[in-house]
Amino acid sequence: MSQDDQALSRNPSSERRSVLSAAMADAVPVLISYVDRDERYRFVNRAYENWFGVDRSEIEGKTLREVLGDDAYARVRQHVSRAMAGESLTFEGEVDYKGAGVRHIEARYVPDVAPTGEILGYYALITDISDRKTAEAEMARALAGERRRAVLLDLGQTLRDEPDPIAIAQIAARLLTAQLGVGRAGYGEMLPEPDMTEIIADDGDPRSGVGLLGGRRLRLGDFGASLSADMHAGHTVMVGDVALDPRTNDPDALEAYAAIGVRSFLTISLIKAGALSAFMFVAHDAPRAFSADDVAFVADVAELIWSASQRARSDQALARAAETERLLIREVDHRAKNVLAVVQSLAQLTPFESKAQYVQALSGRIGSLARAHSLLSTARWSGVDLRDLLRQELEPYDADGGERVVLEGPPVLIDAQAAQSMALVIHELATNASKYGALARPEGRLTVAWRWLDGQTLTLVWRETTGAPVAAPTRRGFGSTLIQSAVKQIGSRVAIDWRPEGLEASLFIQGGAHPRAADSTPPYRPGLAAEDVPALRDQRVLVVEDEALVAMELARVLTAAGAVVVGPVGTIAEAMDLVDAALIDRAVLDVNLGGQPVTPVARALSRRLIPFVYLTGYQDPDVDGGPVLRKPVATSALLGALARGAPLTARPAGAQ
Repeated sequence: MSQDDQALSRNPSSERRSVLSAAMADAVPVLISYVDRDERYRFVNRAYENWFGVDRSEIEGKTLREVLGDDAYARVRQHVSRAMAGESLTFEGEVDYKGAGVRHIEARYVPDVAPTGEILGYYALITDISDRKTAEAEMARALAGERRRAVLLDLGQTLRDEPDPIAIAQIAARLLTAQLGVGRAGYGEMLPEPDMTEIIADDGDPRSGVGLLGGRRLRLGDFGASLSADMHAGHTVMVGDVALDPRTNDPDALEAYAAIGVRSFLTISLIKAGALSAFMFVAHDAPRAFSADDVAFVADVAELIWSASQRARSDQALARAAETERLLIREVDHRAKNVLAVVQSLAQLTPFESKAQYVQALSGRIGSLARAHSLLSTARWSGVDLRDLLRQELEPYDADGGERVVLEGPPVLIDAQAAQSMALVIHELATNASKYGALARPEGRLTVAWRWLDGQTLTLVWRETTGAPVAAPTRRGFGSTLIQSAVKQIGSRVAIDWRPEGLEASLFIQGGAHPRAADSTPPYRPGLAAEDVPALRDQRVLVVEDEALVAMELARVLTAAGAVVVGPVGTIAEAMDLVDAALIDRAVLDVNLGGQPVTPVARALSRRLIPFVYLTGYQDPDVDGGPVLRKPVATSALLGALARGAPLTARPAGAQ
């Protein structure tokens, strides 16, 4: 028979119950104790030995403070007082036990009330729920993570359809404010100025003390030098209290934080192409700790904003490019039709006396239009310089390069709308001078001078001195009619005076001309001057041109001049075959052949010391090694350039 059985056989009923109760108390894994009104343990079960690592005899008889320790006693003292006052209660929480560490407990206190109503003490039943609470916390964290992942997916869908980068940042900032419960969230992008940022958008709780930051420009260094360095280095910055963090608590930085109402914050840096490009921030008006989950969530949102903003900006750029292309196509179509209409009118209105006369007159007028277009193209159709316009027409007669032609006047910009008409007027005057006036005789002189009258009207005087008496024409030719019409078209007028010593024409330009600064005049790159056509008889000239009609015209002109045409060919491969196989004296090269530069052909000719000229519609072609003629080119200019071409100087070995 066991000792317990022997005790039960000897003890009365109350003692039997006591022994049974003590045995049952020792069998359960929870803390069971009895505390008297002096707050001394009178009974503890065996679980106390496991918790505190001491025998129960060292616990029974001691006070709560002695067993639990000061921190744990302070944590439960209020609940003990309530039990001693006769209240049954249950509570839970974390308690830091002396010798047992921090435990999350659930405790139930039941007062021991005597028949007289006196409180003799209380019974305590204490369960360690630390594992349960850890599991609950992990589950809550997992659920919160899933919810945030769902939020991120929804945010990604929303931002994917948003075309405005500012709205993208605004939507994301609103979401962060709601999810994290912070005073304000926002997105900033770095500016070209060092350490400067612009807050693209933000959102916040209107009850928060954090100020509105959207649209403001801030210097990161104003909020702490080390903070700025950390952000530029790509580090995540968490500050629970700006007044306590050494990165933010210098007086100037604290003043900056106070101005915007920020007490705690978190920033996520976005490093792109090796530099800080943007950042996401959340801020609060009171001290606050941020968890690792908070950091990961804000970082994911920041990357979503960056990707969506870049996509939106790319879409906007594509839309602008498409609209620009549409406008350019319309403008090119409009200008092309206008040019064709002008050319058609010139073709119909130019008098036909003979084929040679007609071709020469029409070609000269079309060439004048083309040269004006080239100048406009160089200046992106903002206008042309008057001096350049005059020089292009008068260049064959040594304009500004000798004594025959003198140009005098301040810098003047001719509007794009008036440039074609002015070019035709100057061309007709120059053509008349070259046939009948000052430029038809070696001793002739031409002075073109212009000045401003009353700041609004530009007066241009074309004064010829022929060196011999000149009689006024007996009839009005087409050139004079064209001058009158062109001048009228630009809202101006012309006065013609046939003096005995030569023509004097005065143009009074009241619209389409503006003063310009001398240093704003675009650079002028003249082509080759026309000369008397030298003989090209029996010269073998290679023609490389991919426009069939242009190639036919070049072949006709060269054949008429006595040259032997090789080709024409329209590809680099065909041209290279002829260079390798045929005897060639000279060559005419189109700069662009079906989108391919003619450079290989030019280099092959240079290696063989064969002179050549480029023929192109580009205003500033990227070529070297030969003179450049621009389409449409006058026959005399083309033949003169080819005839002047001397054998090229041999290049150093290895040059291409």
